Formats: sequence, structure tokens, C-alpha cells
Amino acid sequence: MQHKRTLGILVVILLAAMVVMTALAGCGGGTTTTTAAPVSSDTTVAPTESTAPATTSAPAGGYTFGRSNPVASNQLLIAMSYGSDQMAKALGDKVQSNDANLSPDKQVADIDTFITMKVNGLISWTLDQGAATAAYTRAQAAGIPVITENSPGDAINTMIVTEDKMTTHAAEDSAKYIAERIPGAKILVIGGPPVPYIMFATDAMQRAAKAAGLTVLERQDNVQDVSSGSQPIVQSLLTKYPDVQAVWCYNDPSALGASAAIRAAGKDIWQEGSKKGIILIGMNGAPDAIDAIKNGYQTVTYDTNPSGLGGVEVELLDRVASGKMTAAEMPKVLLFKFTRFDASNAAQYVDPNTAKVETGLLDKMIADSTLTDPSILQPHYDFLKAAK
Repeated sequence: MQHKRTLGILVVILLAAMVVMTALAGCGGGTTTTTAAPVSSDTTVAPTESTAPATTSAPAGGYTFGRSNPVASNQLLIAMSYGSDQMAKALGDKVQSNDANLSPDKQVADIDTFITMKVNGLISWTLDQGAATAAYTRAQAAGIPVITENSPGDAINTMIVTEDKMTTHAAEDSAKYIAERIPGAKILVIGGPPVPYIMFATDAMQRAAKAAGLTVLERQDNVQDVSSGSQPIVQSLLTKYPDVQAVWCYNDPSALGASAAIRAAGKDIWQEGSKKGIILIGMNGAPDAIDAIKNGYQTVTYDTNPSGLGGVEVELLDRVASGKMTAAEMPKVLLFKFTRFDASNAAQYVDPNTAKVETGLLDKMIADSTLTDPSILQPHYDFLKAAK
């Protein structure tokens, strides 16, 4: 009797177990799957014997960086943004870009928006140092490291510097280039908006031209920062100075506008190795400028690897965000050197908007003390001090 009672109890237990297993398996087949409830990033779940953490360390990437472009339509800035986006993609990060459209007030508002977003880093080309410094200070107070492009000032962790804009080297090279081909040449100097680095570069060209024995007939500024702004300026100056022999422009858009004016006036543009005429020099190394050089519409441009520059910015911010470097350890300066392009080497140019952007350039630059030495900017600081 006792044996039958025990057997009955075992049968009941087995039937109950089968019911539970059927309920867990559901109606979808023989494989049992479970889905955990979503856990917010602020919730910590202690592992149990049956639940182990997915990884033993935080996943790479996943950071968001803010980029404040002074004027996003500029080809140099387009290439820099491309480099930033490509590096962010490689690292699993994201870059949010806002266009200040040459408005200091808009730039400050954009930076404050990034602070509200709690981005992991900020990249900015300063339009107005006074207004931007207060915004950068707010960013740093929120724990956001700040990288600026060609923009000295306070509340900055790293300044990315291009040799053509922040040193006198490109101006001296331009003056030498002109003087070697047309000794004592009469030249026009086209500056741009009243932004410190532009004023410095333009002033450097005027000084370098004088030192090289050139005659600066006149300087005018293309404050619109686009080719359509420089074309009427140069057109008027060509009427005033029909014997001009060279035109120096602070950027390629201005040079392309000058090119249109020169050709409309029926004058030739110097093409290295094949044609003499007015030497036309621009800066930025824009693809349009290289095309113009190849077609005889511009003589020279200066390239500073803008896509690599944009990539290095994101690589540096990612390193800080991931804890591999502290904000205090960020290099104060990173200098990008220029390559001068004319018709003799334009075929070697690589379009920065399609260039491959890879990690590793940051470490190479940090290892080269000539690229991290703040003293190279002393002439720029002297100019700013004298301009006050």
C-alpha cells in the first residue's frame, strides 16, 4: 500500500514538471529562449550564478562630439568635417556639426547647445575670441574638453594649427615663389573677414612681399568669404592697376573669384612650366583649386591635409573620453604642415573628401616635438598683442 502511495506522488510530481516545461517552452518550437527586460544605463545589475556580465570592460566608442563650423560651405571645412566623420565612424563615435554661418552669436549658441547635450568633446574654429572664450569656459566646467582650429585663446585644451594660417611660413614661401619668377613684381593682396588668423596671414604676406622686394599695390578684404565676393573686388583693382603681375588670396574661394575676374579681363594666369601671366595664389588646397591649377586658372594653392586634421581631432577626443588620456595630458598644440601645389605636382594631390582617414596619425604627431612646440606661434601672438 505504501509503495502504491509513493508511486502516485511521483506521478503527480512528473506531471506538474511537464506542465511547467511546456509553459516555458511556449508555442514556438523546441528551443527555449528568454528575453531580459531592458536595463537603463543608470542601473547596476549584480551577476548571479546563471547571469554573467556581457563584457568585462566598457565597449569602445559610442561617444558624441560637437563641431562648431564657422561657415560650413567652405571647402576646407567640408574636408575637415569629412575627416572627423570618417574617424568617428572608425571608432564607433558620432560628430554633431552645427554651422555658425559667420555669426559669433550663433556659434556661442551652438556651443551652449552642445553643452546641454553633454557631448564628450568640442571642436570649434573661433569667430570671436571674447564671446567664444566664455562658452569654452562653460564647456570645460561641464567636463567637456575643447579643441580649437587656428584659434588661440583661453579655456582651450588643444589648438590644431595649420602652417599656412598660423605661421609666417606660407606667406614667405608665396613671396619667394613670386619673386623667383617675376623679380620686383607688382602684386595685389586679398584678405578676408576680420578673424584673427586671417588678419595675421594677410599681414604676414604684406611683410613677406616687402622683404622679397615685391610691391604691394593695394590690399582689400573679401569679407563675404566666398568666390563671388572677391570677383568684383579684383575686377575693380585690375581696372585701377592694369599692370599687376601677381594676386595673393588668403583662401581658395577668393582665388577662384580672382581667377574669374582676371580671365574676364582677357589676361593670362601663370601656369608653372607652360604659360606665363599673372601669378595667382590661394590657400586651403581645395579640390576646385587643384582643378583650376590643372586647367591653367590658378597658379598655386597650399594644402594642409584637412581630412587628416579632422580625423586627429576626433581621435584625440575619443582617447580622452575613453580614459586613455586625461584632458590635462592633451597636447597644447598640434601643427599640420603645408604642401605647396602648382602645375608641377598637382597630379600627386589626393582629394581630402575621399582620402582614407586612419588611426595612428595622432601618435606620430605627438612623437614629433616640432609639431607640438607652442613657440612656433610666437609671431602670431606678437601680432595679436600689437593689434589690440
